Order: sequence, then C-alpha cells, then structure tokens
Amino acid sequence: MNDFYKQALFLQWIEAILLLAIGFCPALVIIELSYTHAFFSLLFPFYIPIGQFSATPFFKLTGIYTYYSPMLIGYMANNIQIDLHSGGSFDYLFVMRKYKVGIELRNRLLIYHLEGLLNIIGQIENGSIQKTVKISGTSYFFNERTLNKFGFDLKRPSLFYRINLFANAIDLIWMYSVSQGRFSIPKIWRAREASITGSQLIENKNFIEDLYLKMNSKLENTPTKCN
Repeated sequence: MNDFYKQALFLQWIEAILLLAIGFCPALVIIELSYTHAFFSLLFPFYIPIGQFSATPFFKLTGIYTYYSPMLIGYMANNIQIDLHSGGSFDYLFVMRKYKVGIELRNRLLIYHLEGLLNIIGQIENGSIQKTVKISGTSYFFNERTLNKFGFDLKRPSLFYRINLFANAIDLIWMYSVSQGRFSIPKIWRAREASITGSQLIENKNFIEDLYLKMNSKLENTPTKCN
C-alpha cells in the first residue's frame, strides 16, 4: 500500500486538503493571467500534472478513486461499471520509487496490475461487486495478446478517452520513460480500450493468477534500490 495511506486518517485528511489547496493555486494564477493575455491559457497542459498529483489523496479519501492495488485505481467505481486506471505520479512517488527504473519497475507495475485484477475477482466472488459489472480501461501500455488471453475485448477508445490521454501526455511520457529505463515517448495514439464483465473475469481467474505467481517468482530475488 502507498505509504501515505498508512498514516492516521486525520493526518491524511489534513495533508490531502492542504495539498489540494496548494495545487489549485497555479490554476488560479493561469486563469487570472488568461483574462488579460490569452497566451497564458497554453500553460494549462503543463499544469495538469500538478493538478493530478495534488488531487490524488483527496480523491482517494472521498471515494472518487478506489484502489484495487497500490497501482491500479478505479475511477468513480460502482456496481455498474469500473473504469480502471494505472496509478499516477503521486503513486509512483510513494510506491514505485524503491524499484530500479527499467525492467524491474516495469515488471513490478505489471504485478500490481494483476494484483488489482485478482482483488476485483475476490470482491466479485464474495458478492461485494456484482458479476454483471463492466470493467474497462484505456491505455497504450496493454499487451494485447495477454489481455485477449484474459478474456478482455479490445477496441478503439472513445474520443473522450483519447483526448484525456493526450491531455496527460507529460505525465505519461515521464512515467513511461521510467518504466523503460530511458527517455521514451509512449504510443498513446495507438491506445486501446479493454473491457470485460465481472463474470467473464472470474472465468479467466486461473490465467491471471498463474501470470501473477510467475511474475512474483521471477522477481522475488531481485534486489531493490534503497530509499
């Protein structure tokens, strides 16, 4: 779990509200400057990473974000639909910083994604989540062959999600570069939406569990970077 959420709950709330307020200040400055000089509105893409980072703990505490693993999040999740997203810059700072950039970090990220899917399966099996729930996620990071094996359907994402990916390009570029161990630009224009129902996900539990155990076994003796 993210170390931030291991603190006492009242401290989490205080820090989350302070972080949200501080993070909102640059947006107010940009808006104010844009009234007199429209050029400043071009700064908003550079503000988005700040806004995303500062809002993350508040979104988690208010239930907007539901964590299924330290690096797999459901946005506004309910019994009808779970919109999955990989953890953002706030989660990278508190969760992924202890892993070496490149293949180790990339594999750890995959493990966390698999752990999240298994957590969702467990909640469906115990009745916390309905079997009819639609689970979906849009990303350039998917391995299409693996997702097909897990039972996911792949398609071109909606215009809204394509715009969202490009709006978050700065964060996506640096996080992808860290996972690759070098500066790399992700092919976000080739992003795909993967979707599956809760009952279908349960049917493919064994495939997900096998890969999860295999990845854990592969990395269990991998040394990690000291904090």
